[in-house]
Amino acid sequence: CTDGLFTPAVAAAAEAGAQVIDTAIGSSVRWYGQGDVLATAAYMEDEIGLKTNLDKEMIRKAGFVVKQLQPYYDKYCAPYFQGIDYDVVSHGMPGGATSSSQEGAMKQGYIHLLPFMLKYLAGIRQIVRYHDVTPGSQITWNTAFLAVTGAYKRGGEKSVKRLLNVLEEVVNTPENELSDEIKKARLEIYMDSNDAFRDLIVGKFGRLPLGFPSDWVYESAFGSEAYKDAINSRTTSSPLDTLPDIDFDKERADLEKAINRESTEEEFILYINHPGDALKTIKFQEQYGDPNCLPLDVWFEGVEKGEAVQFRDSMGMYHKMTILDISEPDDEGQSVVRYHLDSEIMVHQVKVSEALKGSGADVEIADASNPFHVASPSTGDLWVMHVKQGDIVKEGEELLNISIMKQEKAVLAQTAGRVKRVLKSADYQMDRKMVPVRDGELLVELEPVSEKVCIKCGADVDEKFTFCPSCGSKQ
Repeated sequence: CTDGLFTPAVAAAAEAGAQVIDTAIGSSVRWYGQGDVLATAAYMEDEIGLKTNLDKEMIRKAGFVVKQLQPYYDKYCAPYFQGIDYDVVSHGMPGGATSSSQEGAMKQGYIHLLPFMLKYLAGIRQIVRYHDVTPGSQITWNTAFLAVTGAYKRGGEKSVKRLLNVLEEVVNTPENELSDEIKKARLEIYMDSNDAFRDLIVGKFGRLPLGFPSDWVYESAFGSEAYKDAINSRTTSSPLDTLPDIDFDKERADLEKAINRESTEEEFILYINHPGDALKTIKFQEQYGDPNCLPLDVWFEGVEKGEAVQFRDSMGMYHKMTILDISEPDDEGQSVVRYHLDSEIMVHQVKVSEALKGSGADVEIADASNPFHVASPSTGDLWVMHVKQGDIVKEGEELLNISIMKQEKAVLAQTAGRVKRVLKSADYQMDRKMVPVRDGELLVELEPVSEKVCIKCGADVDEKFTFCPSCGSKQ
């Protein structure tokens, strides 16, 4: 209901033949997201004459329960950005994606660029046409975020405004009237796009219902050397036709190997859907217990010094805990908590704030002017590092991949060279762990190599040498 038109819009969709529409229980409805199920049903039944298949009494009972929980969620989980945004009809950011994406921009430190991002969205919607729901809305937002922040990093707001001016010219001017200068400049529109957008426009997420975009879009997204191959790889086949079935036995075996015991059905289902988060949750509960045992107010509000709380553990046993003392955090952000649990006094160290040292100053930042420095393009999570120290890489070779707001962004070598240092590494497919990285953080450092290198170890070898001085291999 981002633009206040939810009920008539989804009702029109139902009247046009939609069999399933997405609504929400009224007491959970806020500004962004779905509209109220009962109000929508009433409009459809009373105004349009359509039939719905709803257990309305059960919906009312569920709504009453949600009313009791919702105040806590509103205080701590409600969208930071609220209200009606009619301009969604132009920029097309649907429902919950609007608030979560804007919060993401704020956390990344780019909230001042939000108006530019929305203007960029309004323009690119007219270039690549597809139905914009998940994963579409995430792809769209990431494309705008990376394009605008990329331009900003290169030349500040002046560069961003230039990008938007070019976009406006491309959208509003017929192709045969575009100048050569604009045709060249438009290649910057998608130059910062991520892997998901590239997969989208070649059809890997399914057929684009309004057809593939113009060839220049591929040149912008893939680069002048690779875009023709991308065009030739386009497909209209459904990815569901080639998607392999999940081997549940293997997945369960992988999970049980990771947690070193048999898994419950609930743990397995969680792992199938979100493997990385599932492992974190399971290991957290093994260390600290099941947090769902806490009373709801304690879960959200915590416990103050001198306050007592009663709860029942996962075995059904009742306990009483009283906080005795909480020390001021030390330089590492750790506080010592003394508490009375049943008949024992216990002490536990808890991280309550960021460390005074190590707040980011110890992270090595890449030199943007040095082609041998490979940096994280944005704050995110490193999920795979493809290279190790000593590897020889080519210009344009993918070195690592960052997950930025749930989507992959390949990071390529700007120049050929040898890997001198790898500062952080990850292999999510192997251990289901990602490593947090900062915008601009140096992740890989390359070094130049001589024209002749060892065929085995990659070390520099003088042309006069018959054997490699590093590994002894014959050349």
